[in-house]
Amino acid sequence: MSKDLQEYRAQYLARIKSQLLGADLGNAGATDLVMQSALLRAHSLVSSLDLQDIDYLRDMNGAALESYLQQAPSRARFEQQLASASVMPAIVSSAAIMAAVADSPTAMSAVAGSAPAMTAIVGNAPITNLLLGNATAMKAVAASAVAMVAVIASPAAMAVVAVSSTAMAAMASSPTGMAALLANASAWTSVVSSPVAMTAVAASSVAMSALLANTAAWATVVSSSAALAVVAASAAAMAVVLAVPAATAAVAASSTAMTVLTASAVAMAAVAASSSAMTAVLTSPPALAALASSSVAMTAVAASSTAMAAILASQVALTAVVASSVAMAAVAAAPAAMATVLASPPVLTAVLASSAAMTAVAATPAAMTAVLASQPALAAMVASSIAMGAVAASAAAMAVILASQPALTAVVASSVAMTAVASSATAMSAVAGASAAVNAITASPGAMAVVAASSTAMAALLNSAIARAAIWASATALTAIQNAPSAVLDALQTHPQVSMMNNNPSNLTAVFVSGKSMTLRVKNASGSDTNYMRTLAGGSGTGDDTFTTTNAWAPRVRAYNNLCHYTWSSNYPFQAYVVNMN
Repeated sequence: MSKDLQEYRAQYLARIKSQLLGADLGNAGATDLVMQSALLRAHSLVSSLDLQDIDYLRDMNGAALESYLQQAPSRARFEQQLASASVMPAIVSSAAIMAAVADSPTAMSAVAGSAPAMTAIVGNAPITNLLLGNATAMKAVAASAVAMVAVIASPAAMAVVAVSSTAMAAMASSPTGMAALLANASAWTSVVSSPVAMTAVAASSVAMSALLANTAAWATVVSSSAALAVVAASAAAMAVVLAVPAATAAVAASSTAMTVLTASAVAMAAVAASSSAMTAVLTSPPALAALASSSVAMTAVAASSTAMAAILASQVALTAVVASSVAMAAVAAAPAAMATVLASPPVLTAVLASSAAMTAVAATPAAMTAVLASQPALAAMVASSIAMGAVAASAAAMAVILASQPALTAVVASSVAMTAVASSATAMSAVAGASAAVNAITASPGAMAVVAASSTAMAALLNSAIARAAIWASATALTAIQNAPSAVLDALQTHPQVSMMNNNPSNLTAVFVSGKSMTLRVKNASGSDTNYMRTLAGGSGTGDDTFTTTNAWAPRVRAYNNLCHYTWSSNYPFQAYVVNMN
């Protein structure tokens, strides 16, 4: 006994079919033929009723529908209904039915394989949206060339597909789906314009392989900063890109693309680890320029022995990196990269000859320490005016030098290095506050000659009690100042530590400066005279000081203790510029 009309119609049709096929038409009489005709009409009518009946679909969820369609007759009936121009629209326009269909792989496969059904679906926004959120449904759509044609032919459908992570994940993992997207310029533009779509593509090796095999499609991605940024953020996608020389070359040839790539730590880590990728970048002017100007990119490069080897093997690349303060800052911050630089005399020479490079090195204590630890590097540095100019301008670099006795000794022994130090207020400020440094300088005739020739350097020394004490105690220092250019002594006369001694007979025995002092220039107000000063000390020895003056200023640099001008021959007023060295 039948339980419902559907089962009844199935049994009825089976019985009629059995009778029709069992009839012997060759021997049938008129009455038999009339009966057969009636049976055919009955079969056609009941079949039509069965075809039109889709109520059974409304009563099933996805699992029930999938189970139902595993029976060949049931699947045939469903496919026949989809093929019916009068029935199919009712199926694909029903949200209830399509919700079940979307959860049934067999049903979705049948729907996706029907061009009329897919055309109707993409024209129905609610049903389209229903399928877009269903992974089972979208997997079937992506696997069907027929379905993909319908989706791509609808701008509205493509617009929503491109922003659906579910839909794009299915298409990106399907060779058929990707082939269809890549073959249609408009569809691919929709994908490239959508971060959601590009994220799905970048996450799929199937999609990336298909994309890179299509030169035009890849060019579209390369020209889009947003799309390429998604690829650059994926280590897996970058691995695929860098494995294809033509794809890598396309990126390297584009300034826009390289700007995106060099801003991505993920992408640059992949590039830096690939010798072929580094070669492509270093041989492309726009790529090399982008690389050298990006701290993100250069940080990755400096951390990679492969990348550093590639740069050091290319004179063009080395020149670009050395000329970039950004690039050199990254190199200076990477111990391994600095070790590589210091191990190569030609590279070291290039770095020392570049103000930008040395500024970066000087600003990095670890890099400076590495340089000072290498005797060849230290020797080359103190002999380079460019290198020492950068070092002297950096408080950080000077601190490292002053903490290293070998480095300090090398600097003091080099006229080039001392010229740079003496010309820099930063360097002299550091030196003047360091006992070891001022002691070394004041003990070196060469170093003191350089310092004494600079009003900036001398002013810095006189600003420091430490430096004043060292100068006062050093015959070498006093001699160098005695021989300093007039312009330097002119400048020092206005230093806060300097005052004018103006003695008349009424104060012959007064102490002008208690403790340590140093004269710079002396004269008489008029005429010539023999003067007697006391008491010589420090670098000037001991005892009284006797000397002749005229009415013109003359250098006389001597160190005294409790300075007083106690007598003179002709009693002309005596004048002197005196530095308080306490």
